[in-house]
Amino acid sequence: MVYTLVGEKSLIEEEIIKLLKEYESSDVSRYNMEDISVKKVLEDVNTISFFGKRVVIADNFDKISKSDSLINYLENPGENILILTSLKNLDNKKLSKVLKEKTKVVELFKYDFVSYIKRNLEDFDMSFMDINLLISYCNYDINRIKNELEKLKIYKIDSKKIVSDDIKKIVKKDYNSTIFNLIDSINSKDKVNSFKIYKELLEIGETDEKIMYTLANHYRLLFNISRKIKVSSDNDIINEYKMHPFRLTKLKEQLNIISENDILMILKKFSDIDIEVKKGNKSINTELVLFLENL
Repeated sequence: MVYTLVGEKSLIEEEIIKLLKEYESSDVSRYNMEDISVKKVLEDVNTISFFGKRVVIADNFDKISKSDSLINYLENPGENILILTSLKNLDNKKLSKVLKEKTKVVELFKYDFVSYIKRNLEDFDMSFMDINLLISYCNYDINRIKNELEKLKIYKIDSKKIVSDDIKKIVKKDYNSTIFNLIDSINSKDKVNSFKIYKELLEIGETDEKIMYTLANHYRLLFNISRKIKVSSDNDIINEYKMHPFRLTKLKEQLNIISENDILMILKKFSDIDIEVKKGNKSINTELVLFLENL
């Protein structure tokens, strides 16, 4: 598998972290294409690994002067993972064409999502609230926004008007976005909405285990951020945690609602649940329901 990541450095690093977690590989190599030949990178990505799939990261691949050998590899890639990164769009039209056809291209630029949608609505009508609903459903992923907007325009080609019901019907809500909504409801102690979102998560196939551990990880991060914002700038935090600026904004909004003591109490509760479940004394489903019931 080959990935092409093009965009801003912090967002590229965030995406790489996601990919490394996905493949769970301990065999990772990274090269700067300004300093090393394509031949060396391709030799590495073609090397058999005894620790699962090898992951090879080639930064600044736009600096390659001769791309023929890379293009040949892309036509018939091996079993290992190659991640190509660039901080700018390519001038090499021949290589760009092959990358679009043969790799998974991910654009990672900081977009003004609302402006992007308005520019691409053409002669369609869509309210500001519904634009933001679409952005939320797509979890601020520009590639998803592009694809889902096109689907909606095809779906409403006759009326030329896109409304919230269309978004809810056509666009599958992103899991992370729904988890954020659940967290917001927990923070505001909205028991009714928390149960509603929890049920939605189960209906789309999420498990109690994944929901609880995602919540635990989020509150652990939230606690760390609550400490960091007292001593560090936003840019320092974004770079340290490799997160999208929007996510930091969202975390800071949550910290205006929930105290550090409440976060620690939630983390203690999840820790106790984890211990009891591993002992076989309780089920995550029962404990999650009780947790929401006692908000």
